[in-house]
Amino acid sequence: MYIKPFGVERWLSKYETTVDYNLTSTSIMPLSINELLEITGEDEEKVKEDLFSLKLNYGSIEGRPEYRLGIASLYQTIQKEQVISTNGGVGASHLTMVTVVEPGDHVVAILPAYQQIYSVPESIGAKMDYVFLEKTASGYVLDLNKLAALVTPQTKAIVFNNPNNPTGDVMTDERLEKMVEIARVNDSYLICDEAYRGLTHDVGFSASVADLYEKGISLGSMSKAFAMAGVRLGWIACRDAKFMQDVHVYRDYTMISNGGIDEYVASLALKHKDAVQQRNMEITQRRAALFKKWLDGEPKLSYAPFKGGTVALPYFESNLSSEEFCAKIIEEKSVLLMPGFVFDLEKCFRMGYAREPEEKMIAGLERVSDFLAKLKQ
Repeated sequence: MYIKPFGVERWLSKYETTVDYNLTSTSIMPLSINELLEITGEDEEKVKEDLFSLKLNYGSIEGRPEYRLGIASLYQTIQKEQVISTNGGVGASHLTMVTVVEPGDHVVAILPAYQQIYSVPESIGAKMDYVFLEKTASGYVLDLNKLAALVTPQTKAIVFNNPNNPTGDVMTDERLEKMVEIARVNDSYLICDEAYRGLTHDVGFSASVADLYEKGISLGSMSKAFAMAGVRLGWIACRDAKFMQDVHVYRDYTMISNGGIDEYVASLALKHKDAVQQRNMEITQRRAALFKKWLDGEPKLSYAPFKGGTVALPYFESNLSSEEFCAKIIEEKSVLLMPGFVFDLEKCFRMGYAREPEEKMIAGLERVSDFLAKLKQ
Protein backbone atom coordinates (compact mmCIF):
# COMPACT_ATOMS: atom_id res chain seq x y z
CA MET A 1 0.00 0.00 0.00
CA TYR A 2 1.42 3.37 -0.99
CA ILE A 3 1.04 6.32 1.35
CA LYS A 4 2.45 9.80 0.87
CA PRO A 5 5.44 10.66 3.07
CA PHE A 6 4.30 12.50 6.20
CA GLY A 7 5.62 16.00 5.39
CA VAL A 8 5.68 17.39 8.92
CA GLU A 9 7.36 14.35 10.44
CA ARG A 10 9.96 14.02 7.66
CA TRP A 11 10.95 17.69 8.10
CA LEU A 12 11.16 17.35 11.88
CA SER A 13 13.16 14.15 11.68
CA LYS A 14 15.64 15.79 9.34
CA TYR A 15 16.30 18.94 11.36
CA GLU A 16 14.90 19.04 14.91
CA THR A 17 17.94 17.53 16.65
CA THR A 18 20.45 19.77 14.88
CA VAL A 19 19.09 23.30 15.47
CA ASP A 20 19.59 25.68 18.38
CA TYR A 21 15.94 26.77 18.44
CA ASN A 22 12.85 24.72 17.61
CA LEU A 23 10.09 27.26 16.93
CA THR A 24 7.68 24.92 15.18
CA SER A 25 6.93 22.30 17.85
CA THR A 26 3.22 22.05 18.59
CA SER A 27 3.50 20.88 22.19
CA ILE A 28 3.40 22.81 25.46
CA MET A 29 6.39 22.76 27.82
CA PRO A 30 6.14 19.13 28.96
CA LEU A 31 5.19 18.21 32.49
CA SER A 32 7.58 16.19 34.62
CA ILE A 33 6.30 13.66 37.15
CA ASN A 34 7.52 15.95 39.92
CA GLU A 35 5.62 18.93 38.52
CA LEU A 36 2.51 16.82 37.99
CA LEU A 37 2.58 15.78 41.65
CA GLU A 38 3.16 19.37 42.73
CA ILE A 39 0.23 20.88 40.87
CA THR A 40 -2.18 18.01 41.60
CA GLY A 41 -1.32 17.66 45.29
CA GLU A 42 -1.10 13.87 45.00
CA ASP A 43 0.88 12.11 47.73
CA GLU A 44 4.33 11.29 46.33
CA GLU A 45 4.85 8.17 48.43
CA LYS A 46 1.41 6.82 47.54
CA VAL A 47 2.08 7.37 43.84
CA LYS A 48 5.48 5.69 44.11
CA GLU A 49 3.93 2.71 45.87
CA ASP A 50 1.21 2.45 43.22
CA LEU A 51 3.74 2.57 40.39
CA PHE A 52 6.31 0.25 41.93
CA SER A 53 3.69 -2.37 42.76
CA LEU A 54 1.96 -2.17 39.38
CA LYS A 55 1.98 -5.51 37.60
CA LEU A 56 3.51 -5.18 34.13
CA ASN A 57 0.80 -7.19 32.41
CA TYR A 58 -1.63 -6.21 29.63
CA GLY A 59 -3.93 -4.50 32.10
CA SER A 60 -7.41 -3.47 31.02
CA ILE A 61 -7.58 -4.10 27.29
CA GLU A 62 -9.86 -1.14 26.40
CA GLY A 63 -7.91 1.12 28.74
CA ARG A 64 -7.52 1.65 32.47
CA PRO A 65 -11.02 2.42 33.85
CA GLU A 66 -9.80 5.55 35.64
CA TYR A 67 -8.21 6.78 32.42
CA ARG A 68 -11.34 6.24 30.34
CA LEU A 69 -13.50 7.81 33.05
CA GLY A 70 -11.20 10.83 33.07
CA ILE A 71 -11.48 11.14 29.30
CA ALA A 72 -15.28 10.87 29.46
CA SER A 73 -15.31 13.79 31.90
CA LEU A 74 -13.98 16.04 29.11
CA TYR A 75 -17.30 15.67 27.26
CA GLN A 76 -20.94 16.47 27.94
CA THR A 77 -22.56 13.26 26.66
CA ILE A 78 -19.82 10.61 26.55
CA GLN A 79 -19.74 7.70 28.99
CA LYS A 80 -16.66 5.67 29.94
CA GLU A 81 -17.84 2.80 27.74
CA GLN A 82 -17.80 5.14 24.73
CA VAL A 83 -14.07 5.83 25.12
CA ILE A 84 -11.23 3.61 23.95
CA SER A 85 -7.55 4.10 24.74
CA THR A 86 -5.13 4.35 21.82
CA ASN A 87 -1.43 4.69 21.13
CA GLY A 88 -1.34 8.47 20.97
CA GLY A 89 -3.50 10.71 18.84
CA VAL A 90 -1.96 9.17 15.72
CA GLY A 91 -3.20 5.78 16.87
CA ALA A 92 -6.70 7.16 17.39
CA SER A 93 -6.70 8.68 13.92
CA HIS A 94 -5.26 5.66 12.14
CA LEU A 95 -7.64 3.19 13.81
CA THR A 96 -10.60 5.38 12.99
CA MET A 97 -9.69 5.77 9.33
CA VAL A 98 -9.07 2.07 8.69
CA THR A 99 -12.33 1.25 10.47
CA VAL A 100 -14.54 3.77 8.66
CA VAL A 101 -13.01 4.04 5.20
CA GLU A 102 -13.02 1.34 2.51
CA PRO A 103 -11.62 1.52 -1.02
CA GLY A 104 -13.90 3.60 -3.22
CA ASP A 105 -15.59 5.45 -0.34
CA HIS A 106 -16.06 9.19 -0.72
CA VAL A 107 -14.33 11.35 1.90
CA VAL A 108 -14.30 15.14 2.16
CA ALA A 109 -11.33 16.71 3.97
CA ILE A 110 -11.11 20.28 5.24
CA LEU A 111 -7.61 21.69 4.72
CA PRO A 112 -5.08 22.73 5.82
CA ALA A 113 -4.92 20.05 8.46
CA TYR A 114 -2.73 17.43 10.08
CA GLN A 115 -1.79 15.24 7.14
CA GLN A 116 -2.70 11.92 8.71
CA ILE A 117 -6.44 12.59 8.63
CA TYR A 118 -6.50 12.88 4.83
CA SER A 119 -3.47 10.93 3.57
CA VAL A 120 -4.52 7.73 5.34
CA PRO A 121 -8.00 7.65 3.73
CA GLU A 122 -6.38 8.45 0.40
CA SER A 123 -3.94 5.55 0.82
CA ILE A 124 -6.84 3.18 1.55
CA GLY A 125 -8.35 4.12 -1.81
CA ALA A 126 -10.95 6.69 -0.85
CA LYS A 127 -12.17 9.17 -3.43
CA MET A 128 -11.08 12.46 -1.88
CA ASP A 129 -12.50 15.95 -2.20
CA TYR A 130 -11.01 18.95 -0.42
CA VAL A 131 -12.26 22.28 0.93
CA PHE A 132 -9.63 24.82 1.97
CA LEU A 133 -10.25 27.21 4.84
CA GLU A 134 -10.25 30.78 3.57
CA LYS A 135 -7.85 33.26 5.17
CA THR A 136 -9.57 36.49 6.24
CA ALA A 137 -8.73 39.45 8.46
CA SER A 138 -10.71 37.88 11.31
CA GLY A 139 -9.38 34.33 10.97
CA TYR A 140 -9.80 31.28 8.78
CA VAL A 141 -13.33 30.59 7.57
CA LEU A 142 -14.94 27.43 6.21
CA ASP A 143 -17.28 28.10 3.30
CA LEU A 144 -20.23 25.94 4.33
CA ASN A 145 -21.80 26.20 0.89
CA LYS A 146 -18.70 24.67 -0.69
CA LEU A 147 -18.75 21.89 1.91
CA ALA A 148 -22.45 21.19 1.38
CA ALA A 149 -21.94 21.05 -2.39
CA LEU A 150 -19.35 18.28 -2.02
CA VAL A 151 -21.08 16.12 0.59
CA THR A 152 -23.63 13.65 -0.77
CA PRO A 153 -25.43 10.55 0.54
CA GLN A 154 -22.44 8.60 -0.81
CA THR A 155 -20.00 10.52 1.43
CA LYS A 156 -18.72 8.18 4.12
CA ALA A 157 -16.99 10.85 6.20
CA ILE A 158 -16.03 14.49 6.60
CA VAL A 159 -12.61 14.87 8.24
CA PHE A 160 -11.00 17.94 9.81
CA ASN A 161 -9.15 19.12 12.89
CA ASN A 162 -10.26 21.66 15.47
CA PRO A 163 -8.58 23.68 16.92
CA ASN A 164 -6.75 23.74 13.63
CA ASN A 165 -3.16 22.74 13.00
CA PRO A 166 -1.41 24.63 11.32
CA THR A 167 -3.50 27.84 11.42
CA GLY A 168 -4.42 28.01 15.12
CA ASP A 169 -8.01 28.81 14.18
CA VAL A 170 -11.06 27.47 16.04
CA MET A 171 -14.45 26.65 14.53
CA THR A 172 -17.29 28.49 16.24
CA ASP A 173 -19.97 26.35 17.85
CA GLU A 174 -22.47 27.70 15.32
CA ARG A 175 -20.29 26.63 12.39
CA LEU A 176 -19.74 23.20 13.94
CA GLU A 177 -23.50 22.76 14.29
CA LYS A 178 -23.93 23.64 10.61
CA MET A 179 -21.33 20.99 9.75
CA VAL A 180 -23.29 18.50 11.84
CA GLU A 181 -26.44 19.32 9.86
CA ILE A 182 -24.58 18.67 6.58
CA ALA A 183 -23.21 15.36 7.89
CA ARG A 184 -26.50 14.21 9.41
CA VAL A 185 -28.63 14.79 6.33
CA ASN A 186 -26.19 12.61 4.37
CA ASP A 187 -25.65 10.05 7.17
CA SER A 188 -21.90 10.74 7.05
CA TYR A 189 -19.43 10.39 9.89
CA LEU A 190 -17.95 13.66 11.14
CA ILE A 191 -14.39 12.85 12.22
CA CYS A 192 -12.48 15.53 14.07
CA ASP A 193 -8.88 15.45 15.23
CA GLU A 194 -9.36 17.34 18.50
CA ALA A 195 -5.79 17.02 19.78
CA TYR A 196 -5.74 20.73 20.72
CA ARG A 197 -9.19 20.78 22.31
CA GLY A 198 -8.82 22.34 25.74
CA LEU A 199 -6.56 25.08 24.40
CA THR A 200 -9.07 27.50 22.88
CA HIS A 201 -7.58 30.75 24.12
CA ASP A 202 -10.73 32.34 25.52
CA VAL A 203 -12.72 29.34 26.77
CA GLY A 204 -10.42 26.33 27.17
CA PHE A 205 -12.56 23.38 26.11
CA SER A 206 -14.60 24.24 23.03
CA ALA A 207 -17.38 22.04 21.65
CA SER A 208 -16.70 18.48 20.50
CA VAL A 209 -18.26 16.68 17.55
CA ALA A 210 -18.82 13.67 19.83
CA ASP A 211 -21.26 15.75 21.89
CA LEU A 212 -22.92 17.50 18.97
CA TYR A 213 -23.58 14.50 16.73
CA GLU A 214 -24.40 10.83 17.22
CA LYS A 215 -21.96 9.93 14.40
CA GLY A 216 -19.33 12.42 15.51
CA ILE A 217 -15.96 10.83 16.23
CA SER A 218 -13.59 12.74 18.51
CA LEU A 219 -9.88 11.92 18.30
CA GLY A 220 -7.99 13.07 21.38
CA SER A 221 -4.49 13.08 22.80
CA MET A 222 -2.62 13.60 26.06
CA SER A 223 0.19 15.23 24.06
CA LYS A 224 -1.10 18.78 23.58
CA ALA A 225 -3.66 20.15 26.04
CA PHE A 226 -2.21 17.98 28.82
CA ALA A 227 1.49 18.53 27.95
CA MET A 228 2.23 14.80 28.28
CA ALA A 229 3.41 13.69 24.84
CA GLY A 230 5.78 11.22 26.46
CA VAL A 231 3.03 8.95 27.77
CA ARG A 232 2.06 8.28 24.12
CA LEU A 233 -1.64 8.08 24.86
CA GLY A 234 -4.69 9.14 22.92
CA TRP A 235 -8.32 8.12 22.67
CA ILE A 236 -11.38 7.75 20.50
CA ALA A 237 -14.72 8.98 21.84
CA CYS A 238 -17.96 8.28 19.99
CA ARG A 239 -21.60 7.45 20.72
CA ASP A 240 -22.08 5.35 17.58
CA ALA A 241 -22.23 1.76 18.86
CA LYS A 242 -21.60 0.13 15.47
CA PHE A 243 -18.44 2.16 14.89
CA MET A 244 -17.13 1.42 18.39
CA GLN A 245 -17.71 -2.31 17.92
CA ASP A 246 -15.87 -2.25 14.61
CA VAL A 247 -12.93 -0.20 15.87
CA HIS A 248 -12.33 -2.77 18.62
CA VAL A 249 -11.79 -5.40 15.93
CA TYR A 250 -9.06 -3.40 14.18
CA ARG A 251 -7.52 -2.39 17.50
CA ASP A 252 -7.04 -6.05 18.47
CA TYR A 253 -4.82 -6.49 15.41
CA THR A 254 -2.73 -3.37 15.93
CA MET A 255 -2.11 -2.72 19.61
CA ILE A 256 -4.16 -4.94 22.02
CA SER A 257 -3.62 -2.51 24.93
CA ASN A 258 -1.59 0.45 26.11
CA GLY A 259 1.01 0.54 28.87
CA GLY A 260 -0.35 0.42 32.40
CA ILE A 261 2.25 2.87 33.75
CA ASP A 262 1.38 5.42 31.07
CA GLU A 263 -2.34 5.14 31.74
CA TYR A 264 -1.80 5.44 35.50
CA VAL A 265 0.15 8.69 35.07
CA ALA A 266 -2.39 10.07 32.59
CA SER A 267 -5.19 9.18 35.01
CA LEU A 268 -3.62 11.42 37.65
CA ALA A 269 -3.59 14.36 35.24
CA LEU A 270 -7.20 13.75 34.24
CA LYS A 271 -8.29 13.41 37.86
CA HIS A 272 -6.95 16.94 38.37
CA LYS A 273 -7.76 18.23 34.89
CA ASP A 274 -8.68 21.71 36.07
CA ALA A 275 -5.29 22.28 37.72
CA VAL A 276 -3.39 20.83 34.77
CA GLN A 277 -5.42 22.86 32.30
CA GLN A 278 -4.86 26.04 34.28
CA ARG A 279 -1.09 25.51 34.11
CA ASN A 280 -1.18 24.84 30.38
CA MET A 281 -3.63 27.62 29.53
CA GLU A 282 -1.51 30.15 31.42
CA ILE A 283 1.53 29.13 29.39
CA THR A 284 -0.39 29.14 26.11
CA GLN A 285 -2.15 32.47 26.64
CA ARG A 286 1.01 34.26 27.74
CA ARG A 287 3.05 32.85 24.87
CA ALA A 288 0.34 33.65 22.33
CA ALA A 289 0.35 37.28 23.49
CA LEU A 290 4.15 37.48 23.24
CA PHE A 291 4.10 35.89 19.82
CA LYS A 292 1.39 38.25 18.54
CA LYS A 293 3.36 41.26 19.77
CA TRP A 294 6.42 40.00 17.92
CA LEU A 295 4.45 39.35 14.73
CA ASP A 296 2.93 42.83 14.84
CA GLY A 297 6.45 44.27 14.85
CA GLU A 298 7.60 42.38 11.76
CA PRO A 299 6.75 44.30 8.56
CA LYS A 300 7.60 41.37 6.29
CA LEU A 301 5.12 39.05 8.00
CA SER A 302 1.33 38.92 7.98
CA TYR A 303 -1.08 36.58 9.73
CA ALA A 304 -4.70 35.82 10.47
CA PRO A 305 -5.70 35.77 14.15
CA PHE A 306 -4.89 32.49 15.90
CA LYS A 307 -7.50 31.56 18.49
CA GLY A 308 -6.55 28.17 19.89
CA GLY A 309 -3.91 25.51 20.13
CA THR A 310 -0.21 26.33 20.15
CA VAL A 311 0.55 27.28 16.55
CA ALA A 312 0.12 30.06 14.01
CA LEU A 313 0.75 30.39 10.29
CA PRO A 314 2.60 33.60 9.39
CA TYR A 315 2.97 34.55 5.71
CA PHE A 316 6.22 36.12 4.46
CA GLU A 317 7.20 38.44 1.62
CA SER A 318 9.99 36.97 -0.49
CA ASN A 319 10.71 35.34 -3.82
CA LEU A 320 11.79 32.25 -1.89
CA SER A 321 9.51 29.23 -1.68
CA SER A 322 8.49 28.12 1.80
CA GLU A 323 10.96 25.23 1.61
CA GLU A 324 13.80 27.55 0.54
CA PHE A 325 12.87 30.09 3.21
CA CYS A 326 12.86 27.55 6.04
CA ALA A 327 16.01 25.77 4.82
CA LYS A 328 17.83 29.11 4.64
CA ILE A 329 16.88 30.13 8.16
CA ILE A 330 18.06 26.75 9.45
CA GLU A 331 21.37 27.18 7.68
CA GLU A 332 21.95 30.81 8.68
CA LYS A 333 20.26 31.07 12.10
CA SER A 334 19.81 27.48 13.34
CA VAL A 335 16.09 28.07 13.86
CA LEU A 336 13.54 25.41 12.90
CA LEU A 337 10.27 26.48 11.24
CA MET A 338 7.78 24.29 9.36
CA PRO A 339 7.45 25.21 5.67
CA GLY A 340 3.98 25.73 4.30
CA PHE A 341 4.50 23.32 1.41
CA VAL A 342 4.00 20.33 3.73
CA PHE A 343 0.40 21.58 4.15
CA ASP A 344 0.00 22.26 0.40
CA LEU A 345 0.43 25.99 1.08
CA GLU A 346 3.07 28.49 0.01
CA LYS A 347 4.73 31.70 1.25
CA CYS A 348 4.05 30.74 4.85
CA PHE A 349 5.45 28.69 7.71
CA ARG A 350 4.08 27.15 10.91
CA MET A 351 5.39 28.42 14.21
CA GLY A 352 4.80 26.89 17.62
CA TYR A 353 5.03 29.18 20.63
CA ALA A 354 4.47 27.06 23.74
CA ARG A 355 7.10 24.30 23.78
CA GLU A 356 10.39 26.10 24.53
CA PRO A 357 11.13 27.97 27.78
CA GLU A 358 10.12 31.60 27.39
CA GLU A 359 13.63 33.01 27.31
CA LYS A 360 14.64 30.50 24.64
CA MET A 361 11.56 31.32 22.57
CA ILE A 362 12.40 35.03 22.71
CA ALA A 363 16.02 34.38 21.75
CA GLY A 364 14.86 32.29 18.80
CA LEU A 365 12.46 35.02 17.67
CA GLU A 366 15.31 37.53 17.77
CA ARG A 367 17.24 35.35 15.34
CA VAL A 368 14.22 35.19 13.05
CA SER A 369 13.91 38.98 13.22
CA ASP A 370 17.55 39.36 12.23
CA PHE A 371 17.02 36.96 9.33
CA LEU A 372 13.93 38.85 8.13
CA ALA A 373 15.68 42.21 8.38
CA LYS A 374 18.37 41.03 5.95
CA LEU A 375 16.02 39.09 3.67
CA LYS A 376 15.75 40.44 0.15
CA GLN A 377 12.42 40.46 -1.60
